[in-house]
Amino acid sequence: MAQTALVLEGGGLRAMYTAGVLDAFLDAGLMFPYLVGVSAGAIYPMSYLSRQPGRNLQIQQRFLNDKRYMGLGHWLKHGNYVNVDFTYRRMAHELIPFDFSTFLNSGAEFKVGAFNCISGTTDFFGMADFTSHDKLLDILIASSSLPFISPPMRLGQTPYLDGGIAAPIPIAQAKKDGYERQVVILTQDAAYRKSPFKLPWLARRIYRRYPAVAQALIMRHQCYNQALAQLQQAVAAGRALVIQPRLPLGLSRLERDVEKVSAVYRLGLGEGAAHLARVRAFLQQAPAGAAVSP
Repeated sequence: MAQTALVLEGGGLRAMYTAGVLDAFLDAGLMFPYLVGVSAGAIYPMSYLSRQPGRNLQIQQRFLNDKRYMGLGHWLKHGNYVNVDFTYRRMAHELIPFDFSTFLNSGAEFKVGAFNCISGTTDFFGMADFTSHDKLLDILIASSSLPFISPPMRLGQTPYLDGGIAAPIPIAQAKKDGYERQVVILTQDAAYRKSPFKLPWLARRIYRRYPAVAQALIMRHQCYNQALAQLQQAVAAGRALVIQPRLPLGLSRLERDVEKVSAVYRLGLGEGAAHLARVRAFLQQAPAGAAVSP
């Protein structure tokens, strides 16, 4: 366990599957010493590390259809589809408070990736960077600022966008930090492969100030599919265990159907519980080819 990382893919509200799996882990007392995630794969583990099971589901059930949460109206008025002041700051501080103290004292290292619009690389922030509750929220906002519908989020003088652009499944960062073995939670089914971006001219036009963003968006499918290939090799070598939906979740990144979102959470919760024995076996023995299949 001491040398095993938990690696988390993003995917917007598809990551409610991840939230369910993590709550199953939490209910079973299964904690990891190191986690790394991008975008929604960084947001939902927060409540796992703060020991607040059900918090992610509660947020969606209470506020997903609230006009203050996100929507076209907010995008047209403020330039961001997601109302970050409401969805992140008010949510964490007032509406469904996040236990920042328990998070900080979890004993785990937690890395959050965000795409650097200038350098074209993914920068990872860790516990040492979360010097305040608001600084943590700013980093999460940067990691989940979706291209085209969110403006870049500045951390200091550097603009950032969604961490999943160039590090969709951040196993490389886990390895860089010394974790050769990983439990990986994906939000797409095993048959999924990302298709090429259909409007490269649009990316170049919208991000003409940030050519590294346009280039990364155009190459994103290759980056994602290469990450899957590397993950498959790690599974075959017994270095990785994958948990993912058996079938497509039928959920959009910006889903507004509360029942669909709740159903995906329940799916993850059930499958997380069903695979606890295999996860524990992997943590203890690292058997070859230890991929979890629903």
